[in-house]
Amino acid sequence: MEYSNLGRTGLRVSKLGFGAAPLGNEFGTMDTAEGARTVHCALDLGINFFDVAPYYGRGLAEERLGQALVGRRHEAVLATKCGRYDIDAFDFSADRIRRSVEESLRRLRTDYIDLYQAHDVEFVSERKIIEEAIPTMRELQREGKVRFIGITGLQLKVLGRIAEAVPVDTILSYARY
Repeated sequence: MEYSNLGRTGLRVSKLGFGAAPLGNEFGTMDTAEGARTVHCALDLGINFFDVAPYYGRGLAEERLGQALVGRRHEAVLATKCGRYDIDAFDFSADRIRRSVEESLRRLRTDYIDLYQAHDVEFVSERKIIEEAIPTMRELQREGKVRFIGITGLQLKVLGRIAEAVPVDTILSYARY
Protein backbone atom coordinates (compact mmCIF):
# COMPACT_ATOMS: atom_id res chain seq x y z
CA MET A 1 0.00 0.00 0.00
CA GLU A 2 1.21 3.51 -0.75
CA TYR A 3 0.76 6.28 1.81
CA SER A 4 0.80 10.06 1.67
CA ASN A 5 0.31 13.01 3.99
CA LEU A 6 -3.27 14.05 4.63
CA GLY A 7 -3.63 17.80 4.06
CA ARG A 8 -1.90 19.82 6.77
CA THR A 9 -2.34 17.14 9.43
CA GLY A 10 0.94 15.25 9.22
CA LEU A 11 -1.10 12.03 9.27
CA ARG A 12 0.11 9.31 6.87
CA VAL A 13 -2.86 7.73 5.17
CA SER A 14 -3.27 5.05 2.55
CA LYS A 15 -3.79 6.45 -0.92
CA LEU A 16 -6.79 4.17 -1.14
CA GLY A 17 -9.30 5.01 1.57
CA PHE A 18 -12.40 3.24 2.81
CA GLY A 19 -15.61 5.18 2.25
CA ALA A 20 -17.96 3.71 4.84
CA ALA A 21 -21.32 4.88 3.46
CA PRO A 22 -22.19 1.33 2.29
CA LEU A 23 -22.02 0.16 5.92
CA GLY A 24 -25.07 2.35 6.47
CA ASN A 25 -27.04 0.68 3.66
CA GLU A 26 -26.72 3.81 1.51
CA PHE A 27 -26.47 1.81 -1.73
CA GLY A 28 -28.46 -1.26 -0.75
CA THR A 29 -28.67 -3.53 2.25
CA MET A 30 -25.34 -4.78 3.58
CA ASP A 31 -25.05 -7.68 5.97
CA THR A 32 -23.42 -6.54 9.23
CA ALA A 33 -20.98 -9.45 9.34
CA GLU A 34 -19.99 -8.89 5.71
CA GLY A 35 -19.37 -5.23 6.45
CA ALA A 36 -17.11 -6.11 9.39
CA ARG A 37 -15.18 -8.59 7.23
CA THR A 38 -14.74 -5.88 4.61
CA VAL A 39 -13.32 -3.45 7.20
CA HIS A 40 -10.95 -6.15 8.52
CA CYS A 41 -9.83 -7.04 5.00
CA ALA A 42 -9.12 -3.38 4.25
CA LEU A 43 -7.01 -3.09 7.41
CA ASP A 44 -5.18 -6.33 6.59
CA LEU A 45 -4.33 -4.95 3.13
CA GLY A 46 -2.90 -1.74 4.62
CA ILE A 47 -5.84 0.62 4.14
CA ASN A 48 -5.81 2.87 7.17
CA PHE A 49 -8.04 5.82 6.18
CA PHE A 50 -11.74 5.37 6.98
CA ASP A 51 -14.26 8.09 6.13
CA VAL A 52 -17.81 8.01 7.50
CA ALA A 53 -20.57 10.42 8.53
CA PRO A 54 -23.69 10.53 10.70
CA TYR A 55 -25.64 11.08 7.46
CA TYR A 56 -24.67 7.64 6.10
CA GLY A 57 -27.44 5.34 7.22
CA ARG A 58 -28.51 8.03 9.73
CA GLY A 59 -25.87 6.81 12.19
CA LEU A 60 -25.82 3.16 11.13
CA ALA A 61 -22.54 3.42 9.18
CA GLU A 62 -20.76 4.95 12.18
CA GLU A 63 -22.21 2.27 14.47
CA ARG A 64 -21.11 -0.58 12.21
CA LEU A 65 -17.66 0.91 11.57
CA GLY A 66 -17.12 1.44 15.28
CA GLN A 67 -18.05 -2.17 16.01
CA ALA A 68 -15.77 -3.44 13.24
CA LEU A 69 -12.83 -1.41 14.61
CA VAL A 70 -13.11 -2.78 18.16
CA GLY A 71 -9.61 -3.96 19.06
CA ARG A 72 -8.17 -2.41 15.88
CA ARG A 73 -8.91 1.30 16.34
CA HIS A 74 -5.16 1.99 16.65
CA GLU A 75 -4.72 0.84 13.03
CA ALA A 76 -7.17 3.38 11.61
CA VAL A 77 -7.13 7.05 10.79
CA LEU A 78 -10.78 7.77 11.44
CA ALA A 79 -12.62 10.63 9.74
CA THR A 80 -16.25 11.55 10.31
CA LYS A 81 -18.38 14.60 9.76
CA CYS A 82 -20.93 16.98 11.24
CA GLY A 83 -23.61 19.28 9.91
CA ARG A 84 -25.54 17.00 7.57
CA TYR A 85 -27.93 14.52 9.13
CA ASP A 86 -30.42 13.61 6.38
CA ILE A 87 -31.11 14.34 2.72
CA ASP A 88 -32.17 17.91 3.46
CA ALA A 89 -31.34 18.20 7.19
CA PHE A 90 -28.40 20.51 7.84
CA ASP A 91 -27.45 22.07 11.18
CA PHE A 92 -24.06 23.68 11.65
CA SER A 93 -24.92 25.42 14.93
CA ALA A 94 -22.42 25.18 17.78
CA ASP A 95 -24.89 23.25 19.94
CA ARG A 96 -25.63 20.67 17.24
CA ILE A 97 -21.95 20.19 16.38
CA ARG A 98 -21.16 19.57 20.07
CA ARG A 99 -23.98 17.02 20.35
CA SER A 100 -22.96 15.46 17.05
CA VAL A 101 -19.37 14.83 18.09
CA GLU A 102 -20.54 13.10 21.28
CA GLU A 103 -22.96 10.95 19.27
CA SER A 104 -20.22 10.04 16.78
CA LEU A 105 -17.72 9.21 19.52
CA ARG A 106 -20.27 6.88 21.11
CA ARG A 107 -21.24 5.18 17.82
CA LEU A 108 -17.61 4.85 16.73
CA ARG A 109 -16.58 3.49 20.16
CA THR A 110 -13.61 5.81 20.46
CA ASP A 111 -12.53 8.71 22.63
CA TYR A 112 -11.20 10.84 19.74
CA ILE A 113 -11.73 11.39 16.03
CA ASP A 114 -8.70 11.92 13.84
CA LEU A 115 -10.42 14.19 11.31
CA TYR A 116 -13.72 15.98 11.97
CA GLN A 117 -15.25 17.57 8.87
CA ALA A 118 -18.07 20.00 8.20
CA HIS A 119 -20.19 17.97 5.74
CA ASP A 120 -21.44 19.48 2.46
CA VAL A 121 -20.81 23.10 3.40
CA GLU A 122 -22.40 24.53 0.23
CA PHE A 123 -25.91 23.85 1.55
CA VAL A 124 -25.75 26.58 4.21
CA SER A 125 -24.40 30.11 4.33
CA GLU A 126 -20.64 30.43 4.18
CA ARG A 127 -20.85 32.81 7.16
CA LYS A 128 -22.39 30.03 9.27
CA ILE A 129 -19.43 27.77 8.50
CA ILE A 130 -16.82 30.50 8.96
CA GLU A 131 -18.23 32.18 12.07
CA GLU A 132 -19.81 29.27 13.97
CA ALA A 133 -19.01 25.79 12.66
CA ILE A 134 -15.23 26.05 12.27
CA PRO A 135 -14.68 27.90 15.59
CA THR A 136 -16.75 25.24 17.38
CA MET A 137 -14.77 22.49 15.70
CA ARG A 138 -11.52 24.18 16.79
CA GLU A 139 -12.85 24.20 20.37
CA LEU A 140 -13.43 20.46 20.10
CA GLN A 141 -9.88 20.13 18.86
CA ARG A 142 -8.53 22.01 21.88
CA GLU A 143 -10.61 19.73 24.11
CA GLY A 144 -8.95 16.66 22.53
CA LYS A 145 -12.12 15.21 21.05
CA VAL A 146 -10.86 15.71 17.50
CA ARG A 147 -7.30 15.90 16.25
CA PHE A 148 -7.84 17.85 13.02
CA ILE A 149 -10.69 19.61 11.24
CA GLY A 150 -11.76 19.99 7.64
CA ILE A 151 -14.54 20.92 5.25
CA THR A 152 -16.23 18.87 2.54
CA GLY A 153 -18.40 19.70 -0.43
CA LEU A 154 -18.87 19.61 -4.16
CA GLN A 155 -18.45 23.24 -5.20
CA LEU A 156 -14.74 24.08 -5.35
CA LYS A 157 -15.33 27.84 -5.29
CA VAL A 158 -17.27 27.58 -2.03
CA LEU A 159 -14.61 25.37 -0.46
CA GLY A 160 -11.93 27.84 -1.60
CA ARG A 161 -13.70 30.89 -0.17
CA ILE A 162 -14.20 29.20 3.19
CA ALA A 163 -10.58 28.02 3.33
CA GLU A 164 -9.35 31.53 2.50
CA ALA A 165 -11.47 33.01 5.29
CA VAL A 166 -10.65 30.51 8.05
CA PRO A 167 -7.84 27.95 8.28
CA VAL A 168 -8.73 24.27 8.02
CA ASP A 169 -6.51 21.21 8.00
CA THR A 170 -8.14 19.38 5.09
CA ILE A 171 -10.51 20.00 2.21
CA LEU A 172 -12.42 17.08 0.71
CA SER A 173 -14.20 17.55 -2.59
CA TYR A 174 -16.29 14.83 -4.12
CA ALA A 175 -16.11 16.57 -7.50
CA ARG A 176 -16.65 14.22 -10.40
CA TYR A 177 -13.44 13.23 -12.23
